[in-house]
Amino acid sequence: MRSAQTRVARLAALAVPAALGLTLLTGAPGMAGPAAAPGLDTAAQQAGVLGALAGVTQPATELVALAAKAPDGKVPEADATRLRSAVGAAIDKLQAALPVTPPVGAPAGVPAARAQAAPTDLVATAAANLRKSVDELAAPPAAAPPALGTTAPVQAPAPAAAPAEQVVKDTVNLVAATVLGNPALPAPDLAGLPALPALPGATG
Repeated sequence: MRSAQTRVARLAALAVPAALGLTLLTGAPGMAGPAAAPGLDTAAQQAGVLGALAGVTQPATELVALAAKAPDGKVPEADATRLRSAVGAAIDKLQAALPVTPPVGAPAGVPAARAQAAPTDLVATAAANLRKSVDELAAPPAAAPPALGTTAPVQAPAPAAAPAEQVVKDTVNLVAATVLGNPALPAPDLAGLPALPALPGATG
């Protein structure tokens, strides 16, 4: 009994300094995190947008990968529910990370929070399309009407690849609308890239 208590005491002695160190690194609950280093505010904002975008593509592509592995093309219910929720939450986070700017020619005095730029509208459209296609791919398989002379429903035939392909297309559209139409992100300048189009209202 005493040896067990001794082990617990030793573990507590190790845990307390570790917890204190973690608090010093991350800040106590309710404390604001450290400000970005001087001159890195813009880079921090850009990294936040890219990180939020990655948060959308990861569960969306995982959903497609699971559908491709399933014999009937349908994702297991638990995974479908988890990934559908993850995509929705990630889209909300992405849209919250995007800067809101008034459209070109907006009347003076219109609050930026109420005036959406054209690129932001495109992101919203792409996001809505992705939500819809993810819902379709994650939906449980539908049962066909009972066969003649029976009362048991017949499982619907395996779905075509269209829902999974649509999720991929909608994910690409969301990435393109976010990167090309976001004035917060720098324009790509890799040598050899073709000239990229400028979206309406984009200022980047």
